[in-house]
Amino acid sequence: MRTAANILSYLFHPIFLPTSGLVIIFSLNSYVAQTTPFSKQVFLVSWIFVNTAIIPFLFTAFLRYKKLVSSIELESREDRIIPFTFALFFYLTNYWLLRDIPMPTVIYSIFLGSSVAVGMALVFNFFTKISIHMVGMGGITASVYGMAQLYDLPIIHLVLIGVVASGLVGSARYILESHDLKQIYLGWFTGFITVYVPIIFGWG
Repeated sequence: MRTAANILSYLFHPIFLPTSGLVIIFSLNSYVAQTTPFSKQVFLVSWIFVNTAIIPFLFTAFLRYKKLVSSIELESREDRIIPFTFALFFYLTNYWLLRDIPMPTVIYSIFLGSSVAVGMALVFNFFTKISIHMVGMGGITASVYGMAQLYDLPIIHLVLIGVVASGLVGSARYILESHDLKQIYLGWFTGFITVYVPIIFGWG
């Protein structure tokens, strides 16, 4: 059981979710995919992967090497403060830089929502060990659901898959005793609300 939980935790690791979410968005047969040239899609996915996966991982590994965090998994709330702050800086910088690239507004909305989600996670971390896995899962589910509403897409099955996948990941984190139920639910709803609201209201 714990082996399966570990596999799920790694497959749906938070550093991969922004890139995965963007790939899913571009895979939908929507206005966004149709109006964003493939070369720009590749650039955006690559840019996000480097800035939200590779660089944060290297930074966390550096912190571990310098013994500034006790574990690369960031198991304690104290270990998370510096990496989360660094991640928030990168998310906001990405949002600010990408604003200069002409794209559908919903893409800006998703980046804005993701930045707010990281900021909220940092704030909540001072009080409880919020589940970052679930923040990411909530954000991806919100992106798909928001796109479905915004462009009237018949993709309710993808929304349901997002909910089921979120449940599986949440169960995995609970089985591994990484979080309690409140931290898991707090993470999911934080990710969902912070991403869904900007999409629906066209903020970005």
